[in-house]
Amino acid sequence: MKNVFNAVILSLYFFVFLISETTFNLYLSWDRIVPQFLFLSILNTLSFIYLLRNNLLLISVDCALKDKIAKCYSFFILICLFSVFFANNFSESVIAFSRYFTYLLSFIFIFSIAKLTGEIFLKYFIIFSVTALFIESSSILYNALDRVLINGQTFERDNFLLRTFTGNINIAANSIVSKIMVVYLIIYTYKDKRLIYLSYVLLFVAFSALFILLTRSAFLSLGLLTLVVMFFNFKKFVKSSIPILAVMSIGYFFVNSTFNTENPDEITSRISSISLNTEDDSINERLGYYSDAVKSIMQYPILGIGVGNWKIKSIQYAGDSVVGYTVPYHVHNDFLQIFAEIGIIGGLTYLMIYLIPIYRILIKLKDRVLDNLNLIYLLIISAIFIDSMLNFPIARPVNHIFLLFTLVALLQTSKSNFK
Repeated sequence: MKNVFNAVILSLYFFVFLISETTFNLYLSWDRIVPQFLFLSILNTLSFIYLLRNNLLLISVDCALKDKIAKCYSFFILICLFSVFFANNFSESVIAFSRYFTYLLSFIFIFSIAKLTGEIFLKYFIIFSVTALFIESSSILYNALDRVLINGQTFERDNFLLRTFTGNINIAANSIVSKIMVVYLIIYTYKDKRLIYLSYVLLFVAFSALFILLTRSAFLSLGLLTLVVMFFNFKKFVKSSIPILAVMSIGYFFVNSTFNTENPDEITSRISSISLNTEDDSINERLGYYSDAVKSIMQYPILGIGVGNWKIKSIQYAGDSVVGYTVPYHVHNDFLQIFAEIGIIGGLTYLMIYLIPIYRILIKLKDRVLDNLNLIYLLIISAIFIDSMLNFPIARPVNHIFLLFTLVALLQTSKSNFK
């Protein structure tokens, strides 16, 4: 019974992104992240009661906080709390801090329940990941097909239509990329042909969704990480890598021939535009955000402007260029935004949450320990890291909760218990 409860709690954490602003017809908010954080808080309360009733709370928390990653995360939260008292807008800081604190509690409770689950947690992680990938990708493909084939409309890169469970098409695309890495693990590691064939079908759906979304950061991340996994498994190039490239090509031609757009070469031109071109409005806009964030860091290097206050401070920098009520809500770089909001020390602490596991995995890969599994952990964290450099995944549970599950899987996996 306990194993079933553990599996249910873990699945509820993982699939929190399915909670929308209209869940149960309650219309809780305009932005779906509000009910998602509320749901995470409820899950944290249930996990707290569960561990407390079984006399496991103190032991579990102590075990979780012994790891350097959890310690860095806790220190990051403490700095966020400290910055609240120096913020210009106290209420915005409290809201942002409460969300980050919810993430920390989720990390501790996911780690604790995963510890109780044992070796099977890795299987849960893989099943959850591929299921989520299918849900996210198929929903995008369905919406596009419904618009073009059912309603007979011309396809457009519409954020409202294609954002599905994330609220933003760029976040949606990079979420798909990070979960594709788990499918690569199945293809390069498992021997069951039926499972591998199903993986190729899932890749076709995922690649098609990415070609529909046309997010350049996702193309960049997918290309780099796919090359890494293929190079790492160069002995399986003919057996596994060529079929992956073939499925990717099929997805490209399927989307290119099915969805009519005003520009028939839109996918190709979108991919070829991946460069540091200041004439591109989107890139130029992001560079402006980065420049503003750096100015803020230089002006407030120690305490920052207060967690959650960038959306207010950004008006000071971009006041002359914003149109109407458009406000630079995010820097489009999580690291720069956190550096600006809580100072250099806090920013470095948050950066270590990524760098510590990356360093550990590189050491294991050097020693040839759990080759493909650790490689996939590295690629998932790298995908979210790249996304953090270009977007704002920490603001959306769909990506950050997946990062937390990946970190827990990394901490739970050892050579002795991996089959």
